Amino acid sequence: MFVFMLTVSLDCIFLLIVLMTCVELVVTARPANVPRGKNGLKTLDQDLRSLFKIVSEERQRNNLKDFEQSLTSLPPLNCGIDQKSLEVSSTLAQLYSGLKSYKFHLDWIQQKQDEAGSDYSMTKKIGCQIQTISNKVLKQIGAPPSELVHPSLPPLKTAWSLFQANAEIYDKLYFFCHCYFRALRVISYDTSSPQVR
Repeated sequence: MFVFMLTVSLDCIFLLIVLMTCVELVVTARPANVPRGKNGLKTLDQDLRSLFKIVSEERQRNNLKDFEQSLTSLPPLNCGIDQKSLEVSSTLAQLYSGLKSYKFHLDWIQQKQDEAGSDYSMTKKIGCQIQTISNKVLKQIGAPPSELVHPSLPPLKTAWSLFQANAEIYDKLYFFCHCYFRALRVISYDTSSPQVR
């Protein structure tokens, strides 16, 4: 009787281990939080619009117009969206590279603001949001398009030069976000594209 109970107990334990392993496999095999394909593009569109809103508010707060914009290291804007020529892969690659460039510039500004004893909480917040969006873009494209080479940046010797550089980054980031959420809206609704599901 004891041997029978021991055999049954061992069988139950083995079955329990198998069930727990299956549960663990199911849990770890769940899809990532970032959807891929068409739904992923719509999520990126929403994230960029949210970033655009924050950057727009910060840009208005700076209230600096007709100033010399000298940061040639920022990514060039190409906002002439031709719906017929837009491709998912190239659009996402350009978006990723641009976001990484803006993150690099915002990290630089944050460091200078910290050195100057200025409040850099907004710079940090926007930088973190850009990093989050970059990670989602990377999940869409699968791998970084190429290794990014960051340029050397000019010295910011005065509070005014720091303020100008900060204003210029927000000004160009504003148009960058506007350009790319328009592009994402086009390609996410282009159901004829085989890359969008």
